[in-house]
Amino acid sequence: MKSAFVFDELASAPAWKKSALMLALCGVRCLLIALVLAVILTLTFPYSNSYAAGGDYPYSYPSIEPEAGAYLGEYDNSSKARDEFSGGLELFDRGAVEDFYLRRQGKSFWLKRNRLNKNGAELIKAIRLSWTHGLNPLSYNWRQIEAVIGSSRDIKRGMKIHLDRDKISTFEIMLTDAYVRYVRDLSGMRVEPAAIALSTDQWRQRVSAQAALSALSEIGNGDIRHLLDQVTPQGETYKALQVELKRLLASLEDGSSDDLLAPIRISGLLMPGNSNRQVPNIRRRLGVVNPENGEGLYKYDKELVSAVMGFQQRNGLRADGIIGEKTLYILNQSKKDKVLQIIANLERLRWVYEENTRKKIIVNIPSAMLWGIENGKVVFEMPVVVGRPKRQTPLFRANIVGVRLNPDWTVPPTIKKEDILPRLVEDPAYLIDKGIELYDGYGKGAQTLDPSSIDWASVTDRDLHAFRMVQIPGVHNPLGLIRVLMPNRHNIYLHDTNHKDLFAKESRAKSSGCIRLKYPRIVADFILSERKDWYKDYVSDRLKDHKTKDIMINSKIPVYTLYYTVWLGDDGRVIYGQDIYSRDRKLLRLLENIDGIPFLSYNYRLVADAAK
Repeated sequence: MKSAFVFDELASAPAWKKSALMLALCGVRCLLIALVLAVILTLTFPYSNSYAAGGDYPYSYPSIEPEAGAYLGEYDNSSKARDEFSGGLELFDRGAVEDFYLRRQGKSFWLKRNRLNKNGAELIKAIRLSWTHGLNPLSYNWRQIEAVIGSSRDIKRGMKIHLDRDKISTFEIMLTDAYVRYVRDLSGMRVEPAAIALSTDQWRQRVSAQAALSALSEIGNGDIRHLLDQVTPQGETYKALQVELKRLLASLEDGSSDDLLAPIRISGLLMPGNSNRQVPNIRRRLGVVNPENGEGLYKYDKELVSAVMGFQQRNGLRADGIIGEKTLYILNQSKKDKVLQIIANLERLRWVYEENTRKKIIVNIPSAMLWGIENGKVVFEMPVVVGRPKRQTPLFRANIVGVRLNPDWTVPPTIKKEDILPRLVEDPAYLIDKGIELYDGYGKGAQTLDPSSIDWASVTDRDLHAFRMVQIPGVHNPLGLIRVLMPNRHNIYLHDTNHKDLFAKESRAKSSGCIRLKYPRIVADFILSERKDWYKDYVSDRLKDHKTKDIMINSKIPVYTLYYTVWLGDDGRVIYGQDIYSRDRKLLRLLENIDGIPFLSYNYRLVADAAK
């Protein structure tokens, strides 16, 4: 026989030839394994890199060994085998799955013969509870998995899979595909950054299928739970929102929904002691009983004022008993509204890199608050003023490199066109009154112009672009005495302000995009304490000469502007804020388009069961 000839020749061959022949035989063996896997995957799953969660394609079930040493008697070939396991499925990345099993020489990862191993059981439990991350279990082959394992909540190591041997192989590959999809969605943005005006480089993007499977190979027989934890945010806010999500869904399942209550509409402010026809609705919403005799039915009385103040305090609002826009917004939120709000914010929390820097600054736009963080702890916080809806503060990450004291201010193009030009048409001396110098051009040799000599009513956009307006340091300067140096493409920065009154307002979305600081010297000291020559009065001493100066630091401090409409209060309570830029609505629409919102009709049974 030819094979006998090969081995006879090998026995009598010199060492170098033996090595070459052995390598050739190993290569042939690996090639055969690859061909078998390719045939299996081609027959079992249609080739696709799409993100399909279902379909109507029938499976073909090849016969492959799920694990060496398996024997046919352990597999279920009877009519009791689950015929439901025939739903359509497309692999997210067939090539990556093929390479994964090639490296494993065809050995299964999730199963031992026809039973779940430890990691197989943990993966199925994780996918089943993926809704607690605001993810949709159906996106991770849950319908097909459930057809095999049934609705039992008792998923554990050693659980028997009632499929014949060919279908066991398909189930193994399906679990691998589910793992890839799930880890990708946990690890970064599920939507295209450009669709929500973000850049790819500043936010966590999903890992590739190859990277997800390489991580799986590295753990070997280790615990997959540790791997899943590595790609999941571990912060206090993320975990608190998961708990709140479970609480809300449990209350929905109990039938204690408030979705049928009519929205409360009030024009202007409702002050304590006033009367309004919406008062009975407010009582109903807060669980306050209406007067029995009907007298004072519409009066905003002391009992209701007390209930409203408690509601405001629980929701992070100013507890003054005055019902305005923010209080009404929270009062009108249904539990389903809150569920969707949490899903949007869990999604955003997965976008942020967890940087192990000693210091960082975080600004949350909807709450108009800033936090200074050092060694993982909040060392100060303060109110800020952020961009109004028509001039939104963008979401981005930048590095702080220093502080500018007594800054001048070059007027940005939008403010120049929309704010200052109309004032100049009415009063050509406006720039002079505000201490703003006018230059023809942007170079060092640009000439100073007299604003009163220009016919501002006839100025074109091109003319206006050529004019440079610079406000000198002083009391009129909107940057105040301190500006944080944080180069970014948006030209947005943190700065002092000459309008301190805005910090007393409940709504602080009032700026043209930049972030105004209530306590700028605290921020400046936080940054400049990185310098070896810094001392307590360092900033105060250098402001005295009223000269503009840049003071740099050697290290870089990251600063994030974020958009979380749900956050934690000082007592750890979940606070629901306003979607001031309507970003929640847009994000939820994008997630719905990719079947990325879990709480559709199919999932209520799943959620109700898991919430027990």
